[in-house]
Amino acid sequence: MLSQVHERLFGTFVISLLLLEPLPWDRHFRRGGFDAQCIKEHRMSNSSIRGARVAKNHMYICRQTVYIRQAFRAFGTFGSRYSSQGKEFNRVFRLEREMTKEEKETEAGIMAWLSQWNRCKREEQLKDFEDRIMETVEVAGTKENSMKFNEINEWHFHNAAATDITTPTLLIHGYAASSMAYYRSFSKLTQKIRDLYAIDLPSFGVSAEVPLVLNPDKLLPLKLKHLDEDKFKIPYVIDSLKTKLAIQQVEDYYVDSIERWRKENKIDKFNLVGHSFGGYISFKYAIKYPDSVLNLCLLSPLGVESNVHSVNNDLQNDTVYNFHYEDFSSKFYNKRREIPSFIFNNQSDVLRWMGPVGARLCWGYVNSAYKAIPTMEYKQYVFELLYGKGGIPKTARTTFTKLFTRNLLARDPIMDSLRQLRAKKVLLVYGDHDWMNKYAGALMVKRLNEMRNNTSAEYIEVPDAGHNLFLQNPNYFSSSLTKFLAKE
Repeated sequence: MLSQVHERLFGTFVISLLLLEPLPWDRHFRRGGFDAQCIKEHRMSNSSIRGARVAKNHMYICRQTVYIRQAFRAFGTFGSRYSSQGKEFNRVFRLEREMTKEEKETEAGIMAWLSQWNRCKREEQLKDFEDRIMETVEVAGTKENSMKFNEINEWHFHNAAATDITTPTLLIHGYAASSMAYYRSFSKLTQKIRDLYAIDLPSFGVSAEVPLVLNPDKLLPLKLKHLDEDKFKIPYVIDSLKTKLAIQQVEDYYVDSIERWRKENKIDKFNLVGHSFGGYISFKYAIKYPDSVLNLCLLSPLGVESNVHSVNNDLQNDTVYNFHYEDFSSKFYNKRREIPSFIFNNQSDVLRWMGPVGARLCWGYVNSAYKAIPTMEYKQYVFELLYGKGGIPKTARTTFTKLFTRNLLARDPIMDSLRQLRAKKVLLVYGDHDWMNKYAGALMVKRLNEMRNNTSAEYIEVPDAGHNLFLQNPNYFSSSLTKFLAKE
């Protein structure tokens, strides 16, 4: 165990590390550990045995924290390139901005919350924030909250006077989110839609973390061996059929829960609206249960473009292939940038490992990313989702990393299954400054209309909005969606 002095030293080091500030004792550090002078100083401070143990502890600490610092630097670079919100990342993490009085008061509340979070269940905290958010939402008709088959958290809005859209409509949220993502659109949507539903997918929001049962057979993953920046080959051929079935098994964790929800509510056909990760899942539901979906609306969906990581590619291990970095219609499409594996695999755990400092950083990010959102309760709710007890649930993280690569490309892309889609109408919606690949969405619409399989597709962009378009411009989004769904 480290002494109190060493613990304080380590604490100061971690804080400096997270704030990405220069360290006053940088002379002691080398890549991989303390230098000999540092070890000598520690050995002189006590007996040679105890000093060596302390030095060994510091060498381990140094190695781990160097990795963490590199990961946070990479995360900042990734965020600034992949998201309009990410440009604020480094500034937020350096905490250079002076907080407003409201933010300081809220941060004090967050710190007080940290002192007792172990005594509360995550679901209780989330439910409390959810109820407070929904108290501010006025809808046309009634709103009812229930837990379907003790697993799926559901909000049902019923407006008997609505005649424009009589087909039940379901809203599916994105990754690390919940049904509350749509809270700013509920008021407008319920004026036109007779029965509107919004649910939390399993392991998200207030819904239960249902166990994910996977095939015990271990399959070799698809690996790309880079020969240079533009060329690659694969070291071995994977079993594509078994790998695709394994991916489908993960997708069905969500897809089948939606189907169970439909049967529980005794709904025949419904309109399905999905955002980002939820858009990917919504598409997969529509091709597995084509008779249940009337119209499909994908909001800035993840996983559209064909790509070199697709399980559907027929690649041979004795052939050299070229990456296509610009042509997102190619099966050899790839992205140069990828999320560091440290961040991708651990996600919200990275911040949680940092304790109160991580909480402050998380709160700073939430305040920056959702600065245009007027409801403080929603910001607190998002903080709870990202940092609360357990952070992003392990099951959710596992499914995400099995379905997508570190450069956010799907292992079984939407574009590879377009011919299986039978929805009557399809709508692709993006923000005008969306970080998602909206050109792939436009190409998807073009291909659907060319297939002439009784499916018509449309593409629109929401002005003054990014990836979370329904939060940033809820009125335009709501009007566009209801106009699309009301068409014959």
